[in-house]
Amino acid sequence: PVVKASFSDVAPDQGCFDAVEYVNAAGLMGGIGGGRFAPGAAVDRATLMTILARMDGVDPAGGATWYEKGAAWAAENKVSDGADPDEILTRQEIAVMLWTYAQNKGFDVSVGEDTNILRYDDASAVEAWAVPAMQWACGAGIVKASGSSLNPGAEASRAEIAEILMRFCENMK
Repeated sequence: PVVKASFSDVAPDQGCFDAVEYVNAAGLMGGIGGGRFAPGAAVDRATLMTILARMDGVDPAGGATWYEKGAAWAAENKVSDGADPDEILTRQEIAVMLWTYAQNKGFDVSVGEDTNILRYDDASAVEAWAVPAMQWACGAGIVKASGSSLNPGAEASRAEIAEILMRFCENMK
């Protein structure tokens, strides 16, 4: 059978295809307009705050800005302070926001307590405030390494956040 892609810039043979289709079908992430997803574009804090608000059942539409209600939800739930919505997120910042969200929802985040991230070449680059979240995200299979590197300070693309969100939704209960 022929698989039809939802977005013109994400083909069925791309590694991120399933994740992009998943987050689109779940209503977590849509396109950027013109039938495109922009898989290589960076993810800003406003985007993730809005996605997490949607995951929590909040309708983020109707604010003065497209992210206003998501930012308010994030601040109220202490997932983020709601500031710097245009700041591009790093992998460790995404892990912290998801870890905080998981804790708030009562999900089991104890897997990180026994996860040793020191085996990764760049484990020392993980900021102290992000270590528990990165341990959890790696232990739960939500954040994947690239070879022997975690790349904690690297900016995450829309394709990567789609993959992280799919694994989060599938692994967390």
